[in-house]
Amino acid sequence: MKIFLDTNVILDVLIKREPFYIDSSKVLTLVNEKIVSGYISAITINNIYYILRKLKDKETAKNFITEILESYEIIPLTKDILNQANKISADDFEDGIQFFSALDCGCDFLITRNDKDYPRLGIKIINPGQFIGMDS
Repeated sequence: MKIFLDTNVILDVLIKREPFYIDSSKVLTLVNEKIVSGYISAITINNIYYILRKLKDKETAKNFITEILESYEIIPLTKDILNQANKISADDFEDGIQFFSALDCGCDFLITRNDKDYPRLGIKIINPGQFIGMDS
């Protein structure tokens, strides 16, 4: 199974955002243990690096990026993805990039906490708790 993680799910774990931390952490564990295949957009890398460097330090940010690069498939940012996001994304261009990146690589699910910001087209969009609940 291929899952695409929105940046907010990874940030939930990094900065231990409650009440989201536990479910998001379980999703990341499934990827790290290779139970599911994890995908992220190339823009997630720089966003996470920037935020983590500000909150912690450069070394912590670099170490986490190394872990991400080892565990996740990175979907390159292409002109086609940008064009699609630009045409359809009314409120949040970055969410459009995430959405079309997930579609581009054929993911089964896009896991996010702001599912209302995504179109209901071609991919199941659910939050971490819903995804974890499917296992039960």
